[in-house]
Amino acid sequence: MAMNGIDISNHQAGIRLADVPFDFVICKATEGTGFVDRYCDGFIQTAASMGRKTGVYHYATGQTSGREEAEYFYENTKGYIGKCLLALDWEGRTVERGPAYAQAFLDRLRELTGVRALIYMSKSVCREWSGVAAGDYGLWCAQYAGNGPTGYQTDPWTDDGGTGAFPMTAIYQYSSSGRLQGYDGNLDLNRAYMDEAAWDQYASPGK
Repeated sequence: MAMNGIDISNHQAGIRLADVPFDFVICKATEGTGFVDRYCDGFIQTAASMGRKTGVYHYATGQTSGREEAEYFYENTKGYIGKCLLALDWEGRTVERGPAYAQAFLDRLRELTGVRALIYMSKSVCREWSGVAAGDYGLWCAQYAGNGPTGYQTDPWTDDGGTGAFPMTAIYQYSSSGRLQGYDGNLDLNRAYMDEAAWDQYASPGK
């Protein structure tokens, strides 16, 4: 069983989710220790009212500490705990801070919520993350075959390099130039290798 979905932020401020096909949506909630995405709650409430699965993510900046960023994310997403899948977005220059920073975030968030969040990163990065994988944190992996427009894919391309210490990919982002009916711009497209019950399990404290 698998589901198709998108991840969005303020960059998709004008999207009408009711017009777009998706099984799940993961929305940017916070960044660093000073930014809250003001569109997040509206997206989440709309998707939930449609009976779709939801998630929220934190974009790490690496400018303070993993612990502080986790606490900031928690303070601004308390109402979603147990309802939304949680994720850490780990990309860009922040990757230079190394696995320990990300693990501090994930461990502190787990202390606060009881939830093991997923970590989002490119496939080339995930192969060096044995510590995080050993903490039983799920992988949301990104790798693109190209930059051309595409719709949902049931069997998106990925190389055969594996995912390092992670035993599997929970969610795979395969395009940042997705095109779906109901929205004129580019969308990140994802395939979640789980059913709705498994999604709820990821979101549940103490899973």
